[in-house]
Amino acid sequence: KMFLKLALLSSLLALVASRTHITDCLTENKYCVGFPRGCTGTDCHFAFSSLSNGTHAEIEIFGTDTLDKTWVAVAYSADKVMKDDFVVFCIRDDKNTNIDNIDEMAGLAFNNDHSNELYGTINNLKKNKKDKHGLNLSISEYDKEDSILYCKMNIHVTPIIEHFNMTQVEILMSKGVWIKDNLSYHGKTRNNAGIVDLSGAHKKKKNS
Repeated sequence: KMFLKLALLSSLLALVASRTHITDCLTENKYCVGFPRGCTGTDCHFAFSSLSNGTHAEIEIFGTDTLDKTWVAVAYSADKVMKDDFVVFCIRDDKNTNIDNIDEMAGLAFNNDHSNELYGTINNLKKNKKDKHGLNLSISEYDKEDSILYCKMNIHVTPIIEHFNMTQVEILMSKGVWIKDNLSYHGKTRNNAGIVDLSGAHKKKKNS
């Protein structure tokens, strides 16, 4: 019982640190944004951060009101419309998540015009070599507690920059239900989060 209590305490402390980290925008190059506007930490329905050096970015995705089989995602877009966009997603799966399979809890997709093409989870991308754009997504942290989901990932941003022929791109955030190993339509749970500079040259932007 004592071991279980210590394990639970450790898990809770890790999640608290994760929640704090996503609002820690004190460095010049880290971009953070949340919804509703002006929210911080667990007051946000969605939150996103990006720290880029021009070739790679460390990103964080945070969502509240996430139930079992929920996905939370960000899309990199040239405009405020979800089409022709790279999508990075994180899944909540209460039954199948453990420390050894977090590569199954995040992945890549691509939004075409009125449709979504699933590239796969990180594990599937590695196994089936479906990362045709070379985004090289990896996940370093994964936490879920109560209705909260948090993922920290790394992504190769050069393919995104080259795809849109620009370094500043719109960030769109959404969530939906993970059905039959696929992303369901997000419905109205989508928001335009703002513009992120993937070149790593931008200065600090306040959480907005």
